[in-house]
Amino acid sequence: EQNWCAVAIELCVVAAGVVIGFGVTGWAERQANQTRGDLYLERLVADMGENRRRFTDARDFRMQVREKGVEALTYANGSRQPSEPWRVAVAYFNASQAGGAEGVDATYREMVATGDLRLLTDLNLRGRLSAYYSNSGFARVTDELPGYREDVRAIIPLTIQSYIWENCYESVSGRIQRLRDCDAPAIVEAELASLALRLIQDESLNGRLRYWVSTQSAAISIHEHQITMTNDMLERLQQARGANGGGQ
Repeated sequence: EQNWCAVAIELCVVAAGVVIGFGVTGWAERQANQTRGDLYLERLVADMGENRRRFTDARDFRMQVREKGVEALTYANGSRQPSEPWRVAVAYFNASQAGGAEGVDATYREMVATGDLRLLTDLNLRGRLSAYYSNSGFARVTDELPGYREDVRAIIPLTIQSYIWENCYESVSGRIQRLRDCDAPAIVEAELASLALRLIQDESLNGRLRYWVSTQSAAISIHEHQITMTNDMLERLQQARGANGGGQ
């Protein structure tokens, strides 16, 4: 004789176990997803902090380069008389510097490739991240190498160029560039005077320099825009991290 009451109880126990099992599995999966999402937010915040530093350094360097270009052009148009031929050579050479800033996007690309971008439940935040990392067109301006760069370096002797590289320029970690004040090398003054005069009187060279100075202004504006966008993304990511219970 079958004890139907016991059977019913057993069925209820089994069904409850299945339901609880699915619930526990779902809860564990949600917890794992939230943990991964929080880690991604931490990494994105770190990436944005690095991007802000890179774009700021690039802007500051471009401002130095533009300043040297403007200085060289004041010698060329006669509005400023060079007190030292060495300053003319340094201005013309360092006005030819270039180099953009490549942003960090490894975390975002990983999230897209693995489908983990879905872990960011804020659709507006996901859309803004997509827009932020789609601004690759800026590189056409910030990475340009002008004809002036080749022309002026074909004129200035290699010995002087080497001295400038070693004493009037520095690069940190292969990315951060800075111009430095430097004393004149031990070169015959007449040689420097002849070089300075040639640079100042080369109207074709100065025409290309004017173009490059103008391009510097565009690059600086782009870097300013990149800094603004990065600050905005950093603020939004920090807010999202705080909403998820992360630290500030």
